[in-house]
Amino acid sequence: MTYECMGKVTGNPFYIEQLCLNIYSFEELMYFIRGNAYILDRTIINESLFDFIGKELGLNDLYEQLKDLYRKDKGLSDHVCAILAYGHYVNEEELEGIRRIIEGNTDVRPFIRRKSRGDFFFQNRNNVAAAEEYSAAIAESDGEDKRLAPVYHNLAMIYAGSYLFRESAAFFKKEWELTEDGTALKRYLKALKLGVSKEEFESEVLKTDPDPEIFELAKEEIESAGQQAEKEVSELMDLQYRDRVGFVRKAEEMILKLKNEYRTV
Repeated sequence: MTYECMGKVTGNPFYIEQLCLNIYSFEELMYFIRGNAYILDRTIINESLFDFIGKELGLNDLYEQLKDLYRKDKGLSDHVCAILAYGHYVNEEELEGIRRIIEGNTDVRPFIRRKSRGDFFFQNRNNVAAAEEYSAAIAESDGEDKRLAPVYHNLAMIYAGSYLFRESAAFFKKEWELTEDGTALKRYLKALKLGVSKEEFESEVLKTDPDPEIFELAKEEIESAGQQAEKEVSELMDLQYRDRVGFVRKAEEMILKLKNEYRTV
């Protein structure tokens, strides 16, 4: 499916304060609204948004339409649906679905709202804000709720990305306990191995009593990763003395690889 581009792309973006997000075009605005209906609230509807649409994007007819809705004290759903309908971004059925979501937001469980906000921040790599929202979602729920599994997973990823493997392991363990998934168990064991001493690791493995086959697979992956890292460091140090340009290039490749690996653990 393709969409017609409307209005200008501005260098003076609309800033959504509650989400620390800049919007530069009408297409970005519609994309954001469509994908994040659960986390929208009335604060997004203000003079700054109207001015952005009218003055920055040059969509004067939509500007007048929204101002008229605002003067009539229409709700958030009316404003949002007017924006999406103007851009023909969704069909009628989806538009009504978004309207129902927004109108029901006040009745949505706080857990869902918090998790949805956390997911938004996580996807946009705002990890501090994501961790805050996920922690609030956990506080709003039963700790044994299986819907918490992806929350624990993402928190584990956030901590792993900051090299806090002990904390990461604790969240991977919670994910595994809720899902009983072998992949989650492997992630837990790998993060634990990186985050604690050999004695603590062995003690925790005894208490956890993981599936032997999965434990062996995790050990093999840990050992393989260690051997590969040693090989790459050795090759890098060799390059340092005989090929300075190659050394810099190889170092940059290794840094990029490490970043990508910590994003996927």
